[in-house]
Amino acid sequence: MDPHAREIRKQFVTLVWPLIIQNILYMLMFHIDTAMVGRLNDVSLAGMAIAGPINWTIMMVAMGLSIGTVITVSHSVGEKNPIKAGTLAATSYIVGLGASAVATTFVLLTCNKITPLFINDQRVISAANSYLKIIYVFFFFNYVSMIGGSILQASGDTRTPMVVTAFTNMLNVVGDYLLIFGKGGFPALGVFGAGLSTGICKTVEGAIMTIYLFSPRSKIRLHWSYFSKISKESVRELLKVSIPASTEPFFVNTGFLVFTKIVALLGTTAMAANRVANAIESISFMPGHAFSSACATMVGHKYGERSPKGIELTVRQSLKVSLSVMSGFGVLFLIIPGYLAKIFTNDPKLIVTASVCIMIGAAEQPFLASVQILKGTFQGTGDTKRPIIIGAIGVWGPRLIFSYLLAIYFNLGLPGIWITTTIDWFTRASLYFWSYRRKKRHIYEYLKKPEMPIAQEESYPMPK
Repeated sequence: MDPHAREIRKQFVTLVWPLIIQNILYMLMFHIDTAMVGRLNDVSLAGMAIAGPINWTIMMVAMGLSIGTVITVSHSVGEKNPIKAGTLAATSYIVGLGASAVATTFVLLTCNKITPLFINDQRVISAANSYLKIIYVFFFFNYVSMIGGSILQASGDTRTPMVVTAFTNMLNVVGDYLLIFGKGGFPALGVFGAGLSTGICKTVEGAIMTIYLFSPRSKIRLHWSYFSKISKESVRELLKVSIPASTEPFFVNTGFLVFTKIVALLGTTAMAANRVANAIESISFMPGHAFSSACATMVGHKYGERSPKGIELTVRQSLKVSLSVMSGFGVLFLIIPGYLAKIFTNDPKLIVTASVCIMIGAAEQPFLASVQILKGTFQGTGDTKRPIIIGAIGVWGPRLIFSYLLAIYFNLGLPGIWITTTIDWFTRASLYFWSYRRKKRHIYEYLKKPEMPIAQEESYPMPK
């Protein structure tokens, strides 16, 4: 292997493994809630199945600002401009304050109207609303944690967010046990208790992240003077990439909500089995997100350094690592799906149905790996519009059309739904590869142009 390529792969692995652990821990926080609530009854588990996609849709839209933070700050790091990086980091905090207020207000005012669109069972609706309302009371602190982690990631530090997330996850396990089942003198709050525990832990996580960013140990250290120097230019630079990054998951996940409605037509048992199968597949999906984030960060650094060759090597090595790992998960899903399903439920009927679905999902792992890496590549170069088009085509085209045809019209049930998701990921992977081949030439032409030098002190004053 070429020494430069070997160094790129080493950097990628060093950056990505803490992200993999952190993302798994993030999902574990929700899955621990699911596993413990699943010990209550089917109604509570179905309520989580309704709340999950709604929460995921809002979170993915909200993550647009986190993606924008990684892109803009990593470009500044590549440019060797720490003043600009710090100012953009401060800008992310302020913009995030407003965005979290909007999200919280939206959920609290509309969740009673949204959840009935998916199912008619009032007991399930009540459980879903209970969970959604309490976690969005704490959403500001969740957002602070996301932004703080993105700033550290853009600086090349992915270990600190991982350690913080591990600590708060341990708190969440204890909180779930106490508040869901009413142990240690606490009342048994059920689904509401799961959400309350998660909200408290996210508050702790956001506080720790922020304190660390203001400390001398942070690679990008925040100063209060950065907040006083936030300008229209810094806000515009951040929103230029953040808004498209938020729009892509909006189109994808609103389509996914329609997709969830189709699943709901199959009944409460199918909803619960689908929730279990999704929880299992997320074991690979979260590492996939980590690969995408690490690739976006490294491509962002190379873009700031104006190194098209570095970008190409990063993409190539990232794909090799991602395809190897994700394909390995696919093999795991084929061999022991039943054992994985038993982690989340002890209902034999749900275990059998979820196992069939996850075996089908094993086939989509290589396509999912390719999509995540190439999506991260486009985001790293600042192109957050291309993923909007490709994501919308995949979800609103093959996923919705074939899910209805296979699951409802041809009466394949939940397995038909999972065949459809494989078709969706194959479509998106094909479109991304085609787009990337066209994008490479543009990157070489643009980055080889001479860059006009800009004095750091003029646009981004030094902190006092």
